Amino acid sequence: MSPKPGLPRARANVSRLSRIAGFPSPSGRLEGVSAVPSSPGTVVAEPPPLPASDGSMLARAAHALVREGRPPEALPERALRHYAEGLRQYLVVRVGDPERGAALFERLQREIAELRVDALQAAPGLRARLYAHARRLVQGLRPETGRLPWRAPRRFDATALAALRGGLSDADAELLELRHARELRPAELAFVLSRDIGDVLADLERATATAAALLACDEGAGLRPRLVEAFALDQPSLARSRTADVSSRDGTLIESDDALAPGTCLGARYVLQARVGTGAFGDVYRAEDREVPGHVVALKLLHQPSRDPAARDAALRELKHIASVFHPAVVQFKDHGWHDERLWFVMPWYDGETLQSRLERTPLSRADARTIFEPIARGLAAMHAAGLRHQDVKPDNIFLAELGDGTLLPVLIDLGVSTTAAEMLVAGTPTYFAPEVAAQFCPTSPKPKVTVEADVFSLALALRNALEPDTEEDVPAGAVEAFVERRAIARPPLPTRKDLRFLRKDFARWMSLDPYERPTADDFALELARLTAPEERRDRRRATLRWLVPLLVTLVALASAGVGAMHTRAAERRLEAERARAEAAAVQADLVAERDASERLSERAERVSTALATSRETGAALASQLATARAARHTADEQVRRLRGERDAVSEALASQEAALAAA
Repeated sequence: MSPKPGLPRARANVSRLSRIAGFPSPSGRLEGVSAVPSSPGTVVAEPPPLPASDGSMLARAAHALVREGRPPEALPERALRHYAEGLRQYLVVRVGDPERGAALFERLQREIAELRVDALQAAPGLRARLYAHARRLVQGLRPETGRLPWRAPRRFDATALAALRGGLSDADAELLELRHARELRPAELAFVLSRDIGDVLADLERATATAAALLACDEGAGLRPRLVEAFALDQPSLARSRTADVSSRDGTLIESDDALAPGTCLGARYVLQARVGTGAFGDVYRAEDREVPGHVVALKLLHQPSRDPAARDAALRELKHIASVFHPAVVQFKDHGWHDERLWFVMPWYDGETLQSRLERTPLSRADARTIFEPIARGLAAMHAAGLRHQDVKPDNIFLAELGDGTLLPVLIDLGVSTTAAEMLVAGTPTYFAPEVAAQFCPTSPKPKVTVEADVFSLALALRNALEPDTEEDVPAGAVEAFVERRAIARPPLPTRKDLRFLRKDFARWMSLDPYERPTADDFALELARLTAPEERRDRRRATLRWLVPLLVTLVALASAGVGAMHTRAAERRLEAERARAEAAAVQADLVAERDASERLSERAERVSTALATSRETGAALASQLATARAARHTADEQVRRLRGERDAVSEALASQEAALAAA
């Protein structure tokens, strides 16, 4: 929503406010019902036969709607939601200008809302009467030329399709467009064109042959998809068109005059400041809460009065659903009341934009997608716990509210088609249908049961489109019935981008054709951690390396220091061994010298003894000399013994040092 009036974002936010209030989106929302199953797990019964006049899926939905006891006043809204895109494109092609066509569509919405339900249901059916009403709106208007935003073909040659459009007459182009792009049956064509059915069939056959010749293809199955592509407009371009009312058949654009004037007070509390969004069934106003000065709220006021209890109960249905769920990711209901028998209710005023608007600029990164989709999944789980299905989960209904502190709060909005499990009402936007929901609108039986897992499918598909918008499917030319028939039997394509391929198995399960293979919304929220798993693994590796590398460096340094210390100790021991060997050599030399001295003393003693014996000196002198010699010999012997002991000790020390050196 626009943060302040008058800013450039204000006009763009009108459509955002319309979406947050539950108005039909440009892609068209489809509703219908199927019978309630007899017991849990049983398939849904097929609806009763329909009149031959209209076998469309919306007609089947209308019959089942009455069977469910739902108020028939809801039928015009459902009809427009169902055929919105086809009608919008038909009007734009007729007037040749997106802005004029969008304005005419707004007028069509208001006029259809005022029609009686039985008038819409009369033969040949809802679709025919809607297109007939749209055709009456463009009667007499002069079309513009060269302003149509044709959709870029995805399967066929654009030049050939342009040649087809230029080569057909206006009558033939309208006839082929209504038959193939808008999917009208022959009886419906006759009613819309106000012609005899035989003439219509003849002209249709002739126009088909002309188209086949212009396209140089057979009139078989290959022609219809080319015609659908030929009359398909670019939806994003239409979504950006200005919406206003048409006052007269001359195409003058003015604002409708049914808005309440600024300053009007509702509920003696809410003062309207400006109307910021409008649609066929209600207006959205920015209002100030007088009880909380400066507090701004969004107030939605319905167009249609509720004149009886049943109508009031139907009008309050959305409020009851909003009030039954409390979760920050689900839009909150604040207050409600009645003004001239018309319901108004108050919701928070959000600054920000829808996820769809965000995706128009750039795809989401996987981290941003997880930040947005995790709270939305938990909000969806809160709805499921309260017994509700949202039924219209898509980027248009996810609002990215910008809080005051700069954080982003994703909010699931638009509970207008939510329903309880017991009601078995099926609704939503066809491009986000789960297969079991699409099957409810196909003429097949038995029909599968629709459960809350249908919301999980839609949320997973919204996630895939947010990550890779280029692969998003669309409904060319609003040909919704053909698209829904394909969706009932085929799963949307899986991600193809290189950085998303690791998620293909997850998306295959999240968008499985079998709802029982899908996770619950709670489990889906947990499994969204897979989105950022590669980055988290990389961060864990980096965190591990941040402490492991220093540890390894420290260990290497310690090991190097240990080896260095061992080398130092070994060198010291080698030096000690060298010193020990030198000391041993010195001791050995001393021992040899002492032994030589001892031998010399022994020789001297012998000479003295010999001299004593020979000279026969006197006894006293000889005895004295002999005693002296013996004493000297005794001393020498003691020295020899001491030197031998020292030698043995040195030898033992040397042996020990050599052993230690060898060990080092």
